[in-house]
Amino acid sequence: MGNWWKYGLAFLAGAAVGAAVYKNSKEIRNLCTKALGGAMDLKDKAMETAEVIKESAEDILAEADAKRKESAAEA
Repeated sequence: MGNWWKYGLAFLAGAAVGAAVYKNSKEIRNLCTKALGGAMDLKDKAMETAEVIKESAEDILAEADAKRKESAAEA
């Protein structure tokens, strides 16, 4: 197969995909909207989890610092 066959087939495949997208653009738009909404929900949950982890780490650090100061005061 020559290069012009490859380019011709690539063009036809692109045209077919473009026609399918144009014909079903409402369904594709709804699908993309749902996917983006799900990704945003996932990001929000990840941020909430990161905040909880950060708060826990700060609590542990504060407790360790208090125990260190208490040990230093006793010595």
